[in-house]
Amino acid sequence: MLIKFPDKRYEVIQKIKSTGTLQLYIARDLNSPGLEVYTIACVSDSELIKRLILVTTRKNTSIAFKDLHDCFNAEGKYYIVFEYAQGKTLQQALAENDYNLQERLLLMKNIFAQIFLLDMPDCFIYEVLRKDSIVVDSALNIRFNYFFTELDYYWQVDEKNCLRRISDLVQELFRKEITGKSSRELMDFARDMEEDEYLYLWDSYEAFDNIYGKVLWQSEQHEIRPRRIWWRAWEWLKKELPVIKAMIAVALILAAGMYLLLHLPNPVLSEDGISFQQIGTLKIKEFDQGNTQQ
Repeated sequence: MLIKFPDKRYEVIQKIKSTGTLQLYIARDLNSPGLEVYTIACVSDSELIKRLILVTTRKNTSIAFKDLHDCFNAEGKYYIVFEYAQGKTLQQALAENDYNLQERLLLMKNIFAQIFLLDMPDCFIYEVLRKDSIVVDSALNIRFNYFFTELDYYWQVDEKNCLRRISDLVQELFRKEITGKSSRELMDFARDMEEDEYLYLWDSYEAFDNIYGKVLWQSEQHEIRPRRIWWRAWEWLKKELPVIKAMIAVALILAAGMYLLLHLPNPVLSEDGISFQQIGTLKIKEFDQGNTQQ
């Protein structure tokens, strides 16, 4: 199958998606000397075209967004041409390779770097931050593919949505260190990402960059291992300390009450008022005033 226009010719290698409004292909550019391969989206819905123009034309996007190769109107349809990254996806690479911590740190750093290098709109950042859209080569360099998987959601995407995608990748890449509690720095960073502590992608990158060197140094000095049982016990104690303190306080109050009941004076009510027969173990005898007078 050919996608053919007066000055463009693309040979379709694979049809990825077909909906009522979008056709998505992987195609080879027959006019290029190297027969480069691209992802081509063909959009027929007029309202969708208007929206996509705002995030795909060179007038509306950064010149740094080099993955966006071309866009044009033809025969009442709108075509968007993206660079196609060939190779293993991050999902495949993680399944097939037992990456050590240094390699996984570099992967995360390269993902951040590629995002900022391309300076793409938020909707495409959200699109590519998926394990099956990230392509990894043997040197752990990163490239992205654009498959329009959540096209209807593009117009609601903001930086917070992109940060959540980053958080998912952090959990995936450093699951061993987080679940094994072997790196305090990575655990704190993952927690902050989950709790939306960062407002912007750059903030999250700076936080990661701040711990990158320290975690890398630790991993180079020795293999980071899960903490000993006493460390985990201390972590649990710190977490449960407020509950433990409350239980201790209740126990002390109850103990004090029992002590008072058992050891305070035992009063007896009589016509002459209240008298005490005993204080602790000391018994008190009443004084007979009549005998004293005799």
